[in-house]
Amino acid sequence: MNGLKMDFLSSDALLTHTSMEKISMIVERVKEGNLVIIEGGLSPEEEAELIETTMREIDIENFMGIDIYTLEKDKKSLFGISKKKAVGLTIIGPANIMKTVKKKSNFLSMIANLGDSGASLH
Repeated sequence: MNGLKMDFLSSDALLTHTSMEKISMIVERVKEGNLVIIEGGLSPEEEAELIETTMREIDIENFMGIDIYTLEKDKKSLFGISKKKAVGLTIIGPANIMKTVKKKSNFLSMIANLGDSGASLH
């Protein structure tokens, strides 16, 4: 059976990695055609470095780049009032297969286009 491989990483799994190790791991998995789902997210600096690294790796025939989607959740204050947004989940995948249907701050509906996208099937 062919399908899309998704790698789920807990925030604890990434704690022992340096920023560059995280970025390298993500880029390699996405270049293989996998979706990477991270509990929480990357720091703004790590996300910028991920995008920069990806731009250097783009190869029109084999790797079109990445898409990053982040779902946020409200952090509550002492009295239950919404204080600010915190990253709940980050999804990173090949740009040529990730198609957003609907995105809000706390909801994402996505279709992975496996047809003739060149994505690797597992």
